[in-house]
Amino acid sequence: MPSGAFIASPSRYYSDCWLRDHLYCTLCYYYLKDIAKLRKSFRVVFNILHRYLWKIDKAVCITPTEAYQYMHAKVNANTFKEITNNWGHHQLDVIGLFLYLSAFFEFKGIKVIRKKDINLIQLLVFYLLSVKYWERPDSGMWEEKLNLHSSSIGAALSGLYHIRKHVFVPKSMIKSGRKTFNNILPNESPDQEVNMSQLSLIWPYNIVPRKTSDIIIARVTEKLVQEHGLNRYLNDNYHRSRNGISGEWPLGFFWLSIAEFQRGNIKQAEKWLFKGLDQIRHNRISELFYNGSPNINFPLAWAHSFAIIALIKLKKFSI
Repeated sequence: MPSGAFIASPSRYYSDCWLRDHLYCTLCYYYLKDIAKLRKSFRVVFNILHRYLWKIDKAVCITPTEAYQYMHAKVNANTFKEITNNWGHHQLDVIGLFLYLSAFFEFKGIKVIRKKDINLIQLLVFYLLSVKYWERPDSGMWEEKLNLHSSSIGAALSGLYHIRKHVFVPKSMIKSGRKTFNNILPNESPDQEVNMSQLSLIWPYNIVPRKTSDIIIARVTEKLVQEHGLNRYLNDNYHRSRNGISGEWPLGFFWLSIAEFQRGNIKQAEKWLFKGLDQIRHNRISELFYNGSPNINFPLAWAHSFAIIALIKLKKFSI
Protein backbone atom coordinates (compact mmCIF):
# COMPACT_ATOMS: atom_id res chain seq x y z
CA MET A 1 0.00 0.00 0.00
CA PRO A 2 1.14 3.64 -0.45
CA SER A 3 1.30 3.90 3.34
CA GLY A 4 3.91 1.14 3.40
CA ALA A 5 1.58 -1.28 5.18
CA PHE A 6 1.05 -4.84 4.04
CA ILE A 7 -2.57 -5.86 3.69
CA ALA A 8 -3.40 -9.40 4.72
CA SER A 9 -4.93 -10.19 1.32
CA PRO A 10 -6.55 -8.26 -1.56
CA SER A 11 -9.90 -9.91 -0.83
CA ARG A 12 -12.80 -7.78 0.37
CA TYR A 13 -12.62 -8.82 4.01
CA TYR A 14 -8.84 -9.00 4.38
CA SER A 15 -7.73 -5.64 2.96
CA ASP A 16 -6.69 -4.27 6.35
CA CYS A 17 -3.26 -4.32 7.96
CA TRP A 18 -2.91 -7.02 10.61
CA LEU A 19 0.17 -6.09 12.62
CA ARG A 20 1.26 -9.72 13.00
CA ASP A 21 1.03 -10.38 9.28
CA HIS A 22 2.89 -7.14 8.54
CA LEU A 23 5.69 -8.03 10.95
CA TYR A 24 6.18 -11.48 9.46
CA CYS A 25 6.23 -9.95 5.98
CA THR A 26 8.84 -7.47 7.19
CA LEU A 27 10.96 -10.33 8.54
CA CYS A 28 11.10 -11.72 5.01
CA TYR A 29 13.14 -8.67 3.94
CA TYR A 30 15.83 -9.75 6.40
CA TYR A 31 16.24 -13.06 4.60
CA LEU A 32 16.11 -11.29 1.23
CA LYS A 33 18.89 -8.99 2.54
CA ASP A 34 16.89 -5.91 1.55
CA ILE A 35 17.69 -3.82 4.60
CA ALA A 36 16.29 -0.56 3.20
CA LYS A 37 12.85 -2.11 2.73
CA LEU A 38 13.11 -3.84 6.09
CA ARG A 39 13.69 -0.54 7.90
CA LYS A 40 10.92 1.20 5.99
CA SER A 41 8.46 -1.62 6.63
CA PHE A 42 9.34 -1.97 10.31
CA ARG A 43 8.97 1.77 10.77
CA VAL A 44 5.34 1.45 9.69
CA VAL A 45 4.61 -0.48 12.89
CA PHE A 46 6.49 2.07 14.96
CA ASN A 47 4.41 4.82 13.32
CA ILE A 48 1.17 2.99 14.07
CA LEU A 49 2.18 2.47 17.69
CA HIS A 50 3.32 6.08 18.09
CA ARG A 51 -0.09 7.17 16.82
CA TYR A 52 -1.69 5.29 19.70
CA LEU A 53 0.90 6.06 22.33
CA TRP A 54 -1.82 7.74 24.39
CA LYS A 55 -3.81 4.50 24.37
CA ILE A 56 -0.84 2.41 25.47
CA ASP A 57 -0.09 4.94 28.20
CA LYS A 58 -3.70 4.82 29.39
CA ALA A 59 -3.68 1.01 29.43
CA VAL A 60 -0.54 1.08 31.57
CA CYS A 61 -2.38 3.17 34.16
CA ILE A 62 -5.82 1.55 33.86
CA THR A 63 -5.84 -2.12 32.88
CA PRO A 64 -8.14 -2.70 29.87
CA THR A 65 -11.26 -4.78 30.38
CA GLU A 66 -13.05 -4.34 27.03
CA ALA A 67 -11.82 -5.38 23.57
CA TYR A 68 -11.65 -1.83 22.21
CA GLN A 69 -9.43 -0.70 25.10
CA TYR A 70 -6.58 -3.02 24.15
CA MET A 71 -4.03 -2.27 21.46
CA HIS A 72 -5.75 -3.08 18.19
CA ALA A 73 -4.35 -6.03 16.28
CA LYS A 74 -5.42 -4.60 12.93
CA VAL A 75 -5.82 -1.11 11.49
CA ASN A 76 -6.89 0.54 8.25
CA ALA A 77 -4.00 -0.04 5.85
CA ASN A 78 -4.19 3.48 4.38
CA THR A 79 -4.95 5.70 7.36
CA PHE A 80 -3.74 3.51 10.27
CA LYS A 81 -7.03 4.29 12.03
CA GLU A 82 -8.44 1.74 14.44
CA ILE A 83 -11.29 -0.36 13.08
CA THR A 84 -13.65 -3.07 14.29
CA ASN A 85 -13.81 -2.31 18.00
CA ASN A 86 -15.72 -5.50 18.71
CA TRP A 87 -12.85 -7.82 17.85
CA GLY A 88 -10.41 -10.15 19.61
CA HIS A 89 -7.76 -7.43 19.68
CA HIS A 90 -6.03 -8.62 22.84
CA GLN A 91 -3.27 -10.62 21.16
CA LEU A 92 -0.11 -10.84 23.23
CA ASP A 93 1.88 -12.51 20.48
CA VAL A 94 1.71 -9.35 18.35
CA ILE A 95 3.42 -7.31 21.06
CA GLY A 96 5.87 -10.10 21.78
CA LEU A 97 6.77 -10.42 18.10
CA PHE A 98 7.32 -6.68 17.79
CA LEU A 99 9.61 -6.57 20.82
CA TYR A 100 11.46 -9.68 19.69
CA LEU A 101 12.06 -8.36 16.17
CA SER A 102 13.14 -4.95 17.48
CA ALA A 103 15.85 -6.66 19.52
CA PHE A 104 16.66 -9.21 16.80
CA PHE A 105 17.28 -6.63 14.10
CA GLU A 106 19.40 -4.51 16.44
CA PHE A 107 21.44 -7.59 17.39
CA LYS A 108 22.04 -8.23 13.69
CA GLY A 109 23.39 -4.70 13.28
CA ILE A 110 20.27 -3.29 11.66
CA LYS A 111 19.39 -0.02 13.36
CA VAL A 112 15.61 0.10 13.72
CA ILE A 113 15.18 1.70 17.16
CA ARG A 114 15.41 5.48 17.13
CA LYS A 115 15.89 7.62 20.22
CA LYS A 116 12.22 8.59 20.19
CA ASP A 117 11.21 4.91 20.10
CA ILE A 118 12.75 4.02 23.46
CA ASN A 119 9.87 5.48 25.46
CA LEU A 120 7.36 3.63 23.28
CA ILE A 121 9.14 0.31 23.78
CA GLN A 122 9.36 0.91 27.51
CA LEU A 123 5.61 1.58 27.62
CA LEU A 124 4.96 -1.68 25.76
CA VAL A 125 6.84 -3.51 28.50
CA PHE A 126 4.69 -1.83 31.13
CA TYR A 127 1.61 -2.58 29.02
CA LEU A 128 2.42 -6.28 29.29
CA LEU A 129 2.86 -5.77 33.02
CA SER A 130 -0.50 -4.01 33.30
CA VAL A 131 -2.39 -6.77 31.48
CA LYS A 132 -0.49 -9.41 33.47
CA TYR A 133 0.41 -11.37 30.35
CA TRP A 134 1.42 -14.39 32.45
CA GLU A 135 -1.98 -14.93 34.09
CA ARG A 136 -4.73 -13.13 32.17
CA PRO A 137 -6.09 -14.78 29.00
CA ASP A 138 -5.84 -13.29 25.52
CA SER A 139 -7.50 -14.03 22.17
CA GLY A 140 -4.43 -15.74 20.74
CA MET A 141 -3.04 -15.76 17.24
CA TRP A 142 -6.38 -16.71 15.72
CA GLU A 143 -8.33 -13.90 17.41
CA GLU A 144 -10.86 -16.13 19.10
CA LYS A 145 -12.06 -16.82 22.64
CA LEU A 146 -10.03 -15.65 25.60
CA ASN A 147 -7.74 -18.30 27.01
CA LEU A 148 -4.22 -18.83 28.27
CA HIS A 149 -2.10 -19.64 25.20
CA SER A 150 1.45 -20.94 25.37
CA SER A 151 2.07 -19.35 21.95
CA SER A 152 1.01 -15.95 23.30
CA ILE A 153 2.85 -16.15 26.60
CA GLY A 154 5.91 -17.56 24.85
CA ALA A 155 5.96 -14.69 22.37
CA ALA A 156 5.67 -12.09 25.12
CA LEU A 157 8.29 -13.87 27.21
CA SER A 158 10.73 -14.03 24.30
CA GLY A 159 10.13 -10.40 23.40
CA LEU A 160 10.73 -9.25 26.96
CA TYR A 161 13.84 -11.38 27.39
CA HIS A 162 15.52 -9.99 24.28
CA ILE A 163 14.41 -6.35 24.55
CA ARG A 164 15.78 -6.08 28.12
CA LYS A 165 19.11 -5.02 26.62
CA HIS A 166 17.45 -1.82 25.41
CA VAL A 167 14.86 -0.96 28.08
CA PHE A 168 14.06 -1.87 31.66
CA VAL A 169 12.26 -5.19 32.10
CA PRO A 170 11.42 -6.25 35.67
CA LYS A 171 12.90 -9.67 36.38
CA SER A 172 9.62 -10.68 37.99
CA MET A 173 7.86 -10.36 34.62
CA ILE A 174 10.17 -12.90 33.03
CA LYS A 175 10.04 -15.19 36.06
CA SER A 176 6.23 -15.15 36.21
CA GLY A 177 5.90 -15.63 32.47
CA ARG A 178 8.32 -18.54 32.45
CA LYS A 179 6.45 -20.27 35.30
CA THR A 180 3.06 -20.11 33.55
CA PHE A 181 4.61 -20.98 30.20
CA ASN A 182 6.23 -24.12 31.59
CA ASN A 183 3.03 -25.11 33.38
CA ILE A 184 1.01 -25.02 30.14
CA LEU A 185 3.58 -26.72 27.89
CA PRO A 186 3.56 -28.84 25.86
CA ASN A 187 -0.10 -27.87 25.38
CA GLU A 188 -1.28 -24.69 23.71
CA SER A 189 -3.85 -24.03 26.45
CA PRO A 190 -5.08 -25.81 29.58
CA ASP A 191 -7.96 -27.15 27.47
CA GLN A 192 -6.25 -27.40 24.05
CA GLU A 193 -3.50 -29.89 23.34
CA VAL A 194 -2.15 -28.69 20.00
CA ASN A 195 -2.27 -25.59 17.82
CA MET A 196 -0.40 -24.54 14.69
CA SER A 197 0.55 -21.30 16.45
CA GLN A 198 2.88 -23.31 18.72
CA LEU A 199 5.30 -23.63 15.81
CA SER A 200 6.26 -20.04 16.63
CA LEU A 201 7.83 -21.33 19.85
CA ILE A 202 10.34 -23.17 17.66
CA TRP A 203 10.65 -20.46 15.02
CA PRO A 204 11.16 -17.60 15.28
CA TYR A 205 11.44 -17.65 19.09
CA ASN A 206 13.42 -20.85 19.71
CA ILE A 207 12.17 -20.73 23.28
CA VAL A 208 11.43 -24.39 24.05
CA PRO A 209 13.90 -27.23 24.75
CA ARG A 210 14.36 -30.04 22.25
CA LYS A 211 12.15 -32.47 24.16
CA THR A 212 9.24 -30.02 24.11
CA SER A 213 9.74 -29.15 20.44
CA ASP A 214 9.72 -32.89 19.68
CA ILE A 215 6.29 -33.17 21.30
CA ILE A 216 4.94 -30.08 19.54
CA ILE A 217 6.16 -31.26 16.13
CA ALA A 218 4.81 -34.78 16.71
CA ARG A 219 1.39 -33.51 17.73
CA VAL A 220 1.18 -31.01 14.86
CA THR A 221 2.19 -33.55 12.22
CA GLU A 222 0.00 -36.33 13.61
CA LYS A 223 -3.14 -34.32 14.31
CA LEU A 224 -3.20 -31.19 12.16
CA VAL A 225 -1.67 -32.15 8.79
CA GLN A 226 -4.15 -32.48 5.92
CA GLU A 227 -3.80 -32.80 2.14
CA HIS A 228 -3.55 -29.08 1.38
CA GLY A 229 -2.17 -27.69 4.62
CA LEU A 230 -2.51 -27.65 8.38
CA ASN A 231 -5.60 -27.21 10.49
CA ARG A 232 -5.10 -24.40 12.96
CA TYR A 233 -6.34 -26.70 15.72
CA LEU A 234 -8.67 -29.65 16.14
CA ASN A 235 -12.35 -29.05 15.33
CA ASP A 236 -11.73 -25.57 13.90
CA ASN A 237 -15.05 -24.39 12.40
CA TYR A 238 -13.60 -21.62 10.22
CA HIS A 239 -14.16 -22.75 6.60
CA ARG A 240 -14.86 -26.35 7.56
CA SER A 241 -15.33 -28.56 4.47
CA ARG A 242 -18.47 -30.57 3.76
CA ASN A 243 -16.60 -33.74 4.74
CA GLY A 244 -15.98 -32.28 8.20
CA ILE A 245 -12.29 -31.44 7.73
CA SER A 246 -11.31 -28.04 9.11
CA GLY A 247 -9.70 -25.38 6.92
CA GLU A 248 -6.33 -26.49 5.52
CA TRP A 249 -3.71 -23.72 5.68
CA PRO A 250 -0.76 -24.08 3.23
CA LEU A 251 1.06 -21.60 5.47
CA GLY A 252 1.43 -24.43 7.95
CA PHE A 253 3.54 -26.53 5.57
CA PHE A 254 6.04 -23.69 5.19
CA TRP A 255 6.05 -23.07 8.93
CA LEU A 256 6.74 -26.75 9.57
CA SER A 257 9.56 -26.59 7.04
CA ILE A 258 11.19 -23.64 8.79
CA ALA A 259 10.70 -25.23 12.22
CA GLU A 260 12.29 -28.50 11.11
CA PHE A 261 15.17 -26.59 9.54
CA GLN A 262 15.64 -24.82 12.87
CA ARG A 263 15.82 -28.25 14.52
CA GLY A 264 18.38 -29.53 12.01
CA ASN A 265 16.00 -31.95 10.27
CA ILE A 266 16.79 -30.98 6.69
CA LYS A 267 14.99 -33.88 4.99
CA GLN A 268 11.80 -33.15 6.91
CA ALA A 269 12.20 -29.45 6.16
CA GLU A 270 12.43 -30.22 2.44
CA LYS A 271 9.43 -32.54 2.64
CA TRP A 272 7.19 -29.85 4.10
CA LEU A 273 8.54 -27.18 1.78
CA PHE A 274 7.60 -29.19 -1.30
CA LYS A 275 4.21 -30.01 0.22
CA GLY A 276 3.64 -26.29 0.55
CA LEU A 277 4.83 -25.52 -2.96
CA ASP A 278 2.36 -28.09 -4.30
CA GLN A 279 -0.50 -25.94 -2.98
CA ILE A 280 0.41 -22.89 -5.07
CA ARG A 281 -2.25 -21.95 -7.60
CA HIS A 282 -1.59 -19.32 -10.30
CA ASN A 283 1.65 -18.36 -8.50
CA ARG A 284 -0.30 -17.55 -5.34
CA ILE A 285 -0.76 -19.09 -1.91
CA SER A 286 -4.24 -18.97 -0.45
CA GLU A 287 -5.19 -18.51 3.17
CA LEU A 288 -6.66 -22.00 3.20
CA PHE A 289 -8.32 -24.76 1.22
CA TYR A 290 -11.81 -26.01 1.91
CA ASN A 291 -13.88 -28.41 -0.16
CA GLY A 292 -10.66 -29.00 -2.11
CA SER A 293 -10.28 -25.42 -3.37
CA PRO A 294 -8.62 -22.18 -2.18
CA ASN A 295 -10.86 -19.72 -0.35
CA ILE A 296 -11.30 -16.10 -1.43
CA ASN A 297 -8.40 -14.79 0.69
CA PHE A 298 -5.97 -15.36 -2.14
CA PRO A 299 -3.05 -14.64 -1.93
CA LEU A 300 -2.24 -14.46 1.79
CA ALA A 301 0.70 -12.15 2.39
CA TRP A 302 2.38 -13.81 5.35
CA ALA A 303 2.07 -17.24 3.72
CA HIS A 304 4.17 -15.90 0.84
CA SER A 305 6.67 -14.53 3.35
CA PHE A 306 7.03 -17.93 5.03
CA ALA A 307 7.39 -19.66 1.66
CA ILE A 308 10.23 -17.34 0.66
CA ILE A 309 11.96 -17.77 4.03
CA ALA A 310 11.71 -21.56 3.78
CA LEU A 311 13.09 -21.50 0.24
CA ILE A 312 16.03 -19.32 1.27
CA LYS A 313 16.85 -21.40 4.34
CA LEU A 314 16.95 -24.57 2.25
CA LYS A 315 18.96 -22.79 -0.46
CA LYS A 316 16.28 -23.39 -3.07
CA PHE A 317 16.17 -19.71 -3.89
CA SER A 318 19.09 -17.46 -4.81
CA ILE A 319 19.29 -13.79 -3.80
